[in-house]
Amino acid sequence: MKRIMIVCLGLLSALHVRAAVAKSITCTYPQDQALTFDVPKKLGGLPPIEFDYSSKVTRFSFRDNNLLLVAMDEVEQTRVRIIISAQFDKAKGTYSGQIVTDTGGNQLMLDNGPVTCKVKS
Repeated sequence: MKRIMIVCLGLLSALHVRAAVAKSITCTYPQDQALTFDVPKKLGGLPPIEFDYSSKVTRFSFRDNNLLLVAMDEVEQTRVRIIISAQFDKAKGTYSGQIVTDTGGNQLMLDNGPVTCKVKS
């Protein structure tokens, strides 16, 4: 039983170290667009982002080989501007998934497509 606990703790600390070492993430998506943001130093922190419209990240998770980012419009706080959901692809060493963006001004203009995110230490 002690061996199992030690192995589990070792694996969890290795996952935590990989997430803690990451400093920035760059996500590329259709039409040669990219979004780069820093990984918060504290667990539960929210990264600032730069997007076509002023947006604030409201949900961010980067652990267990998953990446999730949700950003809302700063003025119209119920309007979703960005959603990124990606999973780690061990073969490629990147995170692959889907992105939804709203680049419309007064009107809703949603774009949905693939996203690839690279982590830089």
